[in-house]
Amino acid sequence: MDGEKMVDGGYRWEKAYEKSWEVLEQDDAGSIQSSVAAITHLAKRKHISDRVKGVRLGILRHLCILLDCSSVMIEKDLLPSRFISVIKALSLFVDDFFDQNPISQISIITAKDKKTDKLVDFTGSARKHKEFLKAIAEEIPSGEFSLQNSLETANEMLRHMPSHSSREVLVIMGSLSTCDPGDIEESLEILKRNNIRCNFIALSAEMYICKRIAKATNGKYAVIIDEDDLKTLLSVFALPPVATTQLSANLIRMGFPKRIEDAKSWSFCICHMKHGEGIGKLTCVGFICPQCNFKYCFVPMECQICGLVLASAPHLARSYQHLYPILPFEEKAIDKHMKKEYFL
Repeated sequence: MDGEKMVDGGYRWEKAYEKSWEVLEQDDAGSIQSSVAAITHLAKRKHISDRVKGVRLGILRHLCILLDCSSVMIEKDLLPSRFISVIKALSLFVDDFFDQNPISQISIITAKDKKTDKLVDFTGSARKHKEFLKAIAEEIPSGEFSLQNSLETANEMLRHMPSHSSREVLVIMGSLSTCDPGDIEESLEILKRNNIRCNFIALSAEMYICKRIAKATNGKYAVIIDEDDLKTLLSVFALPPVATTQLSANLIRMGFPKRIEDAKSWSFCICHMKHGEGIGKLTCVGFICPQCNFKYCFVPMECQICGLVLASAPHLARSYQHLYPILPFEEKAIDKHMKKEYFL
């Protein structure tokens, strides 16, 4: 009953009746699409303007995406289906994430048939993530979703990450139920102990346990309106979160690798070898680690041999843009009677 009380001390059912649907207006064609688009646009601008300024941010991030691949993802309330819509939105999100966080890494876990499967290990390659997302788009979602198994798998991957890194989980969930093997409260305590922030995007409706986990771990919980709103919410999670007090502040050794391109000198890279793709990729182009001299196809990434973080100056500059962001633009209406002026 306490949750039903309002700020002024009364109850919600005592509040005056509101006709919330009256904010939707039809256009000349009888569609409300323009009103929905306007509401979505205002919500996106509100997310930008509400960002807390002058605070410490988690610039170095390890984000684990948990994708619900249960049978409910076949539903067609998002066209052509929930599953395909989420795959397309995630492909765009991966590009946006690495554009905003070039020295961070993402891992993707799929959950179906009450089990989880690690689709992509932590890597800073947007190309690799998009290739795997394209591959699973051909699969058919099946079975039930297990939230506890998904969170425990993410915990096993994140708990070994450095203490100065922001450990995050983003659950994209279409199911309204979860089939768990044990007590999810125990899993929640483990997540809190390991300083793992859990965020949720629901495709159907709000679930109490998901909202509770998000609140307990300083995460966010949101329910989408449509496909455009899904993309808007994902863009919010691309921005670095406010760092928690448990996030340690350490000096990080970084190396600036030298790029080589010599058609006469071919060698194997270590990155493909480490990811289980045979003996490596034979190339004449790559980046040489300044500490151990092993070659990689791309940067930024963490050297698999010596552990040095490999990056370039532009990557660091793009990461620090969030510490000194530009002010939000102010929208001003254009006077229709204003004299047209042209500038060359």
